[in-house]
Amino acid sequence: MKNILSFATMMGVLGSLPASATSMVALSQDQMVDASTAVVHGVVTEVWTEEDTKGVVWTRAQVEVRETYKGDTAVKAYIVDQIGGRFGGNTTGMAGTARFSIGEDAIFFLETLGNGRTTTVGLSQGKFTTRMDPYTQLQVVTRFAPPAHQKYDHRFIPLPAEDDRIYLSDFVERIQDRVQQGWDGQAIPGVSIERLQTINKIEVAR
Repeated sequence: MKNILSFATMMGVLGSLPASATSMVALSQDQMVDASTAVVHGVVTEVWTEEDTKGVVWTRAQVEVRETYKGDTAVKAYIVDQIGGRFGGNTTGMAGTARFSIGEDAIFFLETLGNGRTTTVGLSQGKFTTRMDPYTQLQVVTRFAPPAHQKYDHRFIPLPAEDDRIYLSDFVERIQDRVQQGWDGQAIPGVSIERLQTINKIEVAR
């Protein structure tokens, strides 16, 4: 088994990721909307790993879109990439990445990078899994990113404490309000103003 990426190789790979993801700066919901090229409610239908030409392993998830809140409404599915995983005898480690499992229903904040890959904004920050609150029978959203060595299954994500529960309807309403309002022109950590202008070109043009 190969070792986890050398520092030099890792830095080269991270150079293709958004700075907001690699630095894991805490982003607000509004900031994630502004930094996303697409925000969708979707279901994970496939998960697999691939090795690129540099020997870096990526975990890839196919997400079938149920509803689009921001971005191209004609897109019915995305392939979402996260650096890290195991492919054959090669393992790539990366802390803080989003994890996926088949059948997982979630809200995804997505950014398409210059290399053509689509990833979650802020790594694990950009995926909110939905689940039923057994007490109210309402859907809630939650973020859960276990250590890389721990097997991930969305069915066993712990229910947030009562005071920390975010209901799906409220969460989606906030997304829609922000999309309608548009980017406010404020800087977002790790994302250039030029990049934000490109992502939010409709809002900037007003």
